[in-house]
Amino acid sequence: MFEKGHTKIGGRKKGTPNKVTLIRADDLLLQLGINPIQKLIEIAESDEASLDQKINCYKEIAKYTYPRLKLQELWVSPPENSAPTVIELVAGTGSST
Repeated sequence: MFEKGHTKIGGRKKGTPNKVTLIRADDLLLQLGINPIQKLIEIAESDEASLDQKINCYKEIAKYTYPRLKLQELWVSPPENSAPTVIELVAGTGSST
C-alpha cells in the first residue's frame, strides 16, 4: 500500500528523458545541422583541448563506431596419449661456433 513519504523503489530515475523527448532532441540537432559525433572529433583534434579532453572525446566516439567486445573463454584440453615435453637448459661456454 502506498504511504506518503516512502522511498522510491524501481522505475525510471528522476529527470531521465522519455522516448518522445529524445526524438525531439534528435530533430532539433538535425534542424540546426549539428552532428554530435563530428563535434566530438573537432574537439579532440583541436589544439586547445587538453589530453584528458581528447581521450574522453575519443572514448565517446569509440562507443558509436566499434562494438564492445565480450570476454571469450578458451578451454584447451591436452591431446590424448601425449608424452610431456622435456626442455633441458645447458650452460654455454661463452664462445660461439
